[in-house]
Parts: sequence; C-alpha cells; structure tokens
Amino acid sequence: MPLKLHYLEKRVNRLKVLGYLLQLAPFVKGVILTGSMTTGNSKKGSDIDLLIVTTPNRLYTARFFVTFLTLLTGKKRSVTDKHPAGKFCLNYYLSADNLDILPHDKRCAGFHRHIIRVWDKEGVYERIYRENNWLRNFEVDFAREEEVAKLRVAFPIERLVVLSIIRRPLEALLATALGDWTEDLSYRYQTRRIAGSALYKANKDNIIFSENELRLHPKK
Repeated sequence: MPLKLHYLEKRVNRLKVLGYLLQLAPFVKGVILTGSMTTGNSKKGSDIDLLIVTTPNRLYTARFFVTFLTLLTGKKRSVTDKHPAGKFCLNYYLSADNLDILPHDKRCAGFHRHIIRVWDKEGVYERIYRENNWLRNFEVDFAREEEVAKLRVAFPIERLVVLSIIRRPLEALLATALGDWTEDLSYRYQTRRIAGSALYKANKDNIIFSENELRLHPKK
C-alpha cells in the first residue's frame, strides 16, 4: 500500500499542477503564494491563497483565463465555499504597474511578508518586495519553519517553453484593439457582478476593485 502523503505535500503537488496550467493564461506575469502557507501556519482546513500579477490594462482578461484554468483542477474555492481545505483562493490580483500591496497594516503584512514565488516573469517577484518596503515594518513569525523550507525548495517551478508557445498566439490577438474591447467588457461584467453581490455589500472595505487591482478579502 503506498504511503499516504502529508497534506502539505498534496498541496505542493496541486500547486505545481496549477502553476504549469497558469503558464497558458494570457497576460499573467506572476503567480505568488501568500497567506498562512508562507509562514507555516496553515492547517488541514486551510485554503491556498494566491496573488496573480497581470499585464497592465489586461487584469480582467487575465482573470477570466486564470479562473477557467483553475476550475479545470476541480480545486477552485468559491466565495461561499464552506469547505475550503486545500482549494485555491484567487483573492488578489494586481497589474504589473501597480504592485503596492494594501492596506499597509499588520494583518496584511501577515499574509504578504514572506510570499513565495510559484513562477514569475520580468522580475515581478523582486519588484513586489522593492515596492513594498512597508512590509519590513512588521515582524511575522514562522509557526513551522520546516514546512516553509520545503515550499522554498519546491518553488519556483520552471517556465516551460512549450506552454509559452501555446499561449502566445492568443495573447498576441488580445493585445490588439480587440483585446482593449475584451478587457473593457470583462471589467464591466466582472465588477458589476462583484458590486451586486451580498458579500460585497457586507465587505466594502475589504473588497476593492479598479482597473489595476482586485482585492477579495472579505471578513471571515
């Protein structure tokens, strides 16, 4: 009988699969692990928090493809999910021209002080740290350092050329005026749905959307 994998190993394997899938998503420049896993505070019931960095002016187009590809894993967390264990929480998007992580408070630092790069392009991961010096104002302790060490050995994953080749034609098409129209349509559709939700109405201070930021951090 094969040995049962520890829940952290399962999540590492699952995150690698998603990481490769998201290399197919147009306009994604970085997939960054945040939250409790980065400080060894995750539990069996915890989800997997991700920050997605996108090309400027294509955040909502990128989000459409990220959501679709994450759904293929069968492990995307919905906003009303009462059983989030091991599921992907796509709760933060920033465009590459706006890497300021907000708000500048202790709770936010706890989620982002020790982020882990799943993969990135054009030095996005380093830029996040350079452009968020405020994170250094807060000390965030590791609960289980050995778990964090395993994550930093497992990531970042390699960016595969074949996946880039598959992605490029669609990305080139959507970089045109057609892409401008698609982005505008995606922005209006997605933000209308968010603004019309009961969750948003109860969490207006924690759910923020604009053309270069989407922050979905409702109260728990």
